[in-house]
Amino acid sequence: MFLWLSLCLKAQEHSVFLGLPLGGEKDEFVDALEEMGYDFEDQTDECTTLTGLFDGVGARIEVHATPRSHTVHLVTVWFVEIEGNEVGLLMKSNQIRKQLRRKYAKWDYTHEDHVEEWSSTFARISFGRKRLGNDPFKTIYVQWQDRSGWEALQREKE
Repeated sequence: MFLWLSLCLKAQEHSVFLGLPLGGEKDEFVDALEEMGYDFEDQTDECTTLTGLFDGVGARIEVHATPRSHTVHLVTVWFVEIEGNEVGLLMKSNQIRKQLRRKYAKWDYTHEDHVEEWSSTFARISFGRKRLGNDPFKTIYVQWQDRSGWEALQREKE
């Protein structure tokens, strides 16, 4: 019984994206996404970009990692297929908001300047609309940020 409880608590120490815990090694995380059918697009030392369908919509997925240990600390999904389509953005925004509210109902919730956030002791989920790079239109994004990965990033920046 104690072992099971301990394993459950360990599973909650990291944010999870598509069943994959953040806080692990970037290459393993990206490999797992590619096995799920996402296509590799680009890579830098700190960010790997993949493309594919996310929640039924064409999306760009950015996996951000710390510079030295390559620990995943942030994943951002950009819904690029519907950028510039105001009706599509509104419908998808409402759908995603409902999903996030249902899934993270027990987390602390804040809403400021077109960004909604759900946070707990181990992670933060952000949802909003903004421009991706130099694109003229705003699109929807969702970010999963792992607290321990973020802390590792701060240590490695020092």
